[in-house]
Amino acid sequence: MTGAWQPAQSLLDDTRRTLAMAPQDTPQDRFEAAAWAALLAQRGPELLTRACAPSHLTASAVVLDPAAGSTCLVLHGRIGLWVQPGGHLEPGDSTVAAGAAREAREETGIEGRILAAPVLLSRHQAPCRPGVVDWHLDVQYALIADPVAPRLSPESRDVAWWPVTALADLDARGELACGVLESVRRARARVLAEITRPAS
Repeated sequence: MTGAWQPAQSLLDDTRRTLAMAPQDTPQDRFEAAAWAALLAQRGPELLTRACAPSHLTASAVVLDPAAGSTCLVLHGRIGLWVQPGGHLEPGDSTVAAGAAREAREETGIEGRILAAPVLLSRHQAPCRPGVVDWHLDVQYALIADPVAPRLSPESRDVAWWPVTALADLDARGELACGVLESVRRARARVLAEITRPAS
């Protein structure tokens, strides 16, 4: 693919810091963090662009209300499943977290406070260029926002707030994208920890 943008050194540095802050709770967490860091060292700024194959970095935000009882999901236009808002990094993104917040804003119209450290590194099949790009390396964040009415974007078929307790049924019906339950679980735990943290 020609005409790929060149990420700034500051975004590359932020990506290195972000991967170093990624969860290390499980063997899979530790493997993904190490593997993505190695890929970044090998591919450099290219890994942050959609031109990079067979994998590249993306960013998403699990949007939760302040009580972490509801999450705003989009019905993905291409795969036809409910998923958290997210997508490719773009030239205006100053950090990976800023890219995730921008995607949430573009896909839902919702703005909020994004928590600094990622809640999950999620490697999943990429729908952007089947047969060329195998994996999206999705850096996932928690974003706390008031449960205002969302706005549908041209990229999605629908957008809605869902009670977190309803997601298991949605998943059982095959309407939830793979990994969303775990992403929401991780984000919700982070938000609840933030809520209960004593003020300094």
